[in-house]
Amino acid sequence: MTDLPLYTADACRAIDAKAMQPVTAGGLGISGQVLMQRAAQYALDTLLSRCPNARRISIVCGKGNNAGDGYWMALLAKRLGLDVQLIAVGMKHQLTGDALIAYERAAAAGVVPEAADSPMRSAVVVDALLGTGTRGAPRPGYAEAIEAMNAVDGFVLSIDLPSGLNADTGAATLAVKADVTVSFIARKIGLYTGQGPALCGERLFSDLGVPETLASPYPSVPLRRWHGPLLPALPLDAYKQQRGHVLIIGGCKGMGGAAILAAEAALRSGAGLVTVATDVVNLPGLLARVPEAMWVDPLGTDAEQSLPAALSSASVAVLGPGLGRGAWALQVLAAMAHYDGPLVVDADGLYWLADSNQGRALKAREAGLYLTPHAGEAARLLQRSADEILRDPQQAVIDMAEQYDATCLVKGPGTVIGTDEGLAICGHGNPGMASAGMGDVLAGLVGSSIAQQPRNPDAAFATAVLLHSAAADRAAIEIGMRGLTAGSIIAHIAALLREERSV
Repeated sequence: MTDLPLYTADACRAIDAKAMQPVTAGGLGISGQVLMQRAAQYALDTLLSRCPNARRISIVCGKGNNAGDGYWMALLAKRLGLDVQLIAVGMKHQLTGDALIAYERAAAAGVVPEAADSPMRSAVVVDALLGTGTRGAPRPGYAEAIEAMNAVDGFVLSIDLPSGLNADTGAATLAVKADVTVSFIARKIGLYTGQGPALCGERLFSDLGVPETLASPYPSVPLRRWHGPLLPALPLDAYKQQRGHVLIIGGCKGMGGAAILAAEAALRSGAGLVTVATDVVNLPGLLARVPEAMWVDPLGTDAEQSLPAALSSASVAVLGPGLGRGAWALQVLAAMAHYDGPLVVDADGLYWLADSNQGRALKAREAGLYLTPHAGEAARLLQRSADEILRDPQQAVIDMAEQYDATCLVKGPGTVIGTDEGLAICGHGNPGMASAGMGDVLAGLVGSSIAQQPRNPDAAFATAVLLHSAAADRAAIEIGMRGLTAGSIIAHIAALLREERSV
């Protein structure tokens, strides 16, 4: 599947307006009423396909164009003989333009609006309350309507987006929890990242007859998905050094599994060589799980088997899986003080990167820096709260990239990826990934991908993120999300790579 463009609320409104401009002005000459009617028909068809036995529906309308879609949907449902309850949170005098016309047409057909505090008579509810202009917490009246919809023990369909969801960031203070969300003309960023995926339920889309070419001039963020050609095929004369040497640095006493998972992910995703610099107590576990990996004692005194020697031969280093936050970690950081090659930083490596003393040495480097934090780690890096990061993960990625001169992401639903090509949203992932070790697997995978594509490390970084979450989705289908473990997705990484193009 090719990448899908996602748009901001401002861009969506501009695209809508462009569609309604005359053909002579470059538009399509489609009236707002026609677009509303098409949207309402699509929403009604979707509702009846999911609730074929529905005889009564409750539609909650605000005062914007979403309300216009709701009024049109009420009119169409009435014509089909459904019992329609129309709850108007926005009063008639607050309506303008196409929304007002839709209200008047519904009223003329006998759909009588009820007061905002009317109890809902149906377990099948349509959310046409708030649209793309939502910012922050819903105002009184709207907040109560959202709470009432969420209290319904039934089916909720949201038009365009769940009311209360920020269309640009995916943030929400209070929002409708929909079973299905139908959106139109252009896909909105907030439906695919942050709280958007959880609030939207099933996402369905219709262009309402507006061709994609009309939207293409407007700036967008790609929703990216994994496909085999993202990785170059192996040449027939490949040799292990050519496929890159990944050095995993971490695994203090008690946390050796993190470094071992990272090493296994690196090898199973195509790295030619992997060395693990970890505490000696982890060596038996490493040999048992990943016998293909080499080992060095990061604090050892043998010059040929030391961490500096391993760093000198590595294509890329991965710092952080199981590194810890104590004295051992500080000694390891001191031993790699002069390393100036590509560096992937995850987990406790990010803790030390945010430290004013240790972070200075990690940042003062010429080679690329690649960061893979979740919201809490990003909050420490930027000296903000995790809530601030979650409210706008895209801005957090931009700010981290600038502050640390790094390629980075913020992990979570709809992971935000920032590379030299700009921002992107990961189109894979599931709740089963919220378990120990997932980040360690990703870190090893990022290191492996960069080692194999040294001439295009930013593209390699994004590829690893997509491959990781796509493999987790494959694993969830086989074993379920609740039983998903970090180790269980590694085999699925290899399976996805098996589908890559052959030479």
